[in-house]
Amino acid sequence: MTRLVLVHGRDNQGLDAEQLDRTWTEVLDAGLAAAGSGVVVRDADTAFVYYGDTLAARVGGAATPPPVTVHAVGAPRDGDALLSAAEAADEAAFVAAVAEEVLRAAGATVSARPEGAGPGAVGGDVGAWLNLLLSALDRSVPGLSGAVVALLARDVWAYLHDDAVRTTIDDALAAAIPTDGPAVVVAHSLGSVVAYAVLREHPDAARWDVPLLLTLGSPLAARAIRDVLAARAPLRVPAPVRRWVAARDPRDALALHGLGPAAFPLDPASPGIEELVVANAAPGHHAAAVVLDGARPAGYLAVPEVARTVADALDA
Repeated sequence: MTRLVLVHGRDNQGLDAEQLDRTWTEVLDAGLAAAGSGVVVRDADTAFVYYGDTLAARVGGAATPPPVTVHAVGAPRDGDALLSAAEAADEAAFVAAVAEEVLRAAGATVSARPEGAGPGAVGGDVGAWLNLLLSALDRSVPGLSGAVVALLARDVWAYLHDDAVRTTIDDALAAAIPTDGPAVVVAHSLGSVVAYAVLREHPDAARWDVPLLLTLGSPLAARAIRDVLAARAPLRVPAPVRRWVAARDPRDALALHGLGPAAFPLDPASPGIEELVVANAAPGHHAAAVVLDGARPAGYLAVPEVARTVADALDA
């Protein structure tokens, strides 16, 4: 039986992991029904990887983040999570780079970056520049706030730069992927960064068979994120993945670009990524799974073309 591994996106801290799991399953089932598929997602065949509280604790400065949970998988790790002045400035510069790219992708006018506001700067310049960018986002990009972009970028920065927390999250996701059968991995937003890194780099990757990696609203092609990943290893479809489909609503401002060769250039030896352009009816066009008005499923998983991609992989 093919297992379904679900990896959530940003801003899910403090929520009930079981309820999130149920919402994703409910919305995906609605998408499958809309696609005319007879596939029904059963809880026994899914694993929902919840790392929201782990990452939120790290970003908030907690010394010991709580564990990632995948049906009790994961363990807390000790470590000093307080940032030095240089690390804080690098984080601010990373967030500013993402915010600047969101503004440019939305067609907003962006003034020249002040000298001393790049990575490695320590002082007020980078903070002042970031505040200007976040204020511009509030004014210039309908349906999106500077706070939302800052949260996403800070979470990505923490995941990419904190070795202890990244290892905790990576090992929990790795434990959810079976080694005795295939697994379809569905990853949303920040979760697509986590899933890509794990499938590409984890020591257990050679033991996995992933007929489908489905990314939803992925920020992987944002330059600041892409460049960190490319510095570690050439960009490529991870070896265990037989097919990678990247679903994106062009109105989704947090998924700045598609994952085509212009924005996410792969190593020439790598297979390609299939881009799936869809219409996400959730407010802001970014959510993976929400239920509107208590009854109407919405989000990427409710889109019939997205659900059909999952069904085809599970049927196969």
